[in-house]
Amino acid sequence: MESPKVELVQAIEEHAALLALCSQRAYEKASEDHEHEVWGPRGYKSAKDQLYYIDKLETYSIVYDEIIVGGLVISDNGFGVKEIVRIFVDPDFQGNGIGSATLSTVMEISEAKAWTGGSIKWNTANQGFLEKNGFKRVGEITGDEPYVWYQKTLVEPDFPSIKELDDSVKRVIVEGEIVEKAIPREVRARRGWQSLIVTEATLKDESDDVVLMLWNEQIKQCKVGDHVRIEGGYVKNYRGMRQLNVGKTGSLITLD
Repeated sequence: MESPKVELVQAIEEHAALLALCSQRAYEKASEDHEHEVWGPRGYKSAKDQLYYIDKLETYSIVYDEIIVGGLVISDNGFGVKEIVRIFVDPDFQGNGIGSATLSTVMEISEAKAWTGGSIKWNTANQGFLEKNGFKRVGEITGDEPYVWYQKTLVEPDFPSIKELDDSVKRVIVEGEIVEKAIPREVRARRGWQSLIVTEATLKDESDDVVLMLWNEQIKQCKVGDHVRIEGGYVKNYRGMRQLNVGKTGSLITLD
């Protein structure tokens, strides 16, 4: 079947409400198709969240037959790796190759050595979509809402070793083994009265080790002995010690 002709248009503020509606319809249709309770990622039906992506990330409106039928959000995770944060097509336009054509098009116009992305574990149709488009499973994000993590490699990216990490790089991708993990403790947030749970783990590779800070849900996502990848993290110095953080937008993947 001939691929449909889609156009990726840089999303603007005026697109936010329509993108939110397409997103809501797509995620809720996926939930229905999988006989799962209604589910979508945080802010999936919010125009305000779409505006955030438009402002902060590489965000496209998917145009088919001169109509916006979906959206695509991309994060540059550093070292030549870009993440498909979200891709959604309105259910009325699904099933005719628009999603696959979108991936093909974005890989032509947005340069990257490798592409990564996750799928909520119960959505087997989305996993099949990624695999059909050349993505291969590399691991899982565990926790209350487990994700399967995929990668499509065009040119083998060169990730830094732990020894090379420093706070000059804003988006870090690094792999290693969890060799120690402290008992979690409760702390107060710097702002407000919210209680947070934090612990430190030690991430090690052949070159060195580093303190890995884990907060709240992240604590459940790894255990001693796991080989993990931090994607989209950051490093800071605290009292002369390097600390690796996953951050709010980064991912902690347990590799297969």
